[in-house]
Amino acid sequence: MNITIKPWNPGDGGLICLPLRSNIPDASKHPDWRLVTCPSCGRECWESELARQVKAAGAAGVCTECALRAANTPGGGEKKK
Repeated sequence: MNITIKPWNPGDGGLICLPLRSNIPDASKHPDWRLVTCPSCGRECWESELARQVKAAGAAGVCTECALRAANTPGGGEKKK
């Protein structure tokens, strides 16, 4: 297996993990978090301001479980061409 590790740059694509609401039911300690729906599985998850910035730079936001599933799939987090 050949693996290259490099810093993420805007435009690289990839995934950002959004915490599931089922894991963090009360986000009152995080005033910038908004409730959103995972585009892969449809479950509710939290999107932070940082996640919104990373998404604006080209990454996709998915719930943590979908991100972990994608990590186990070759090319699962790569930018679609």
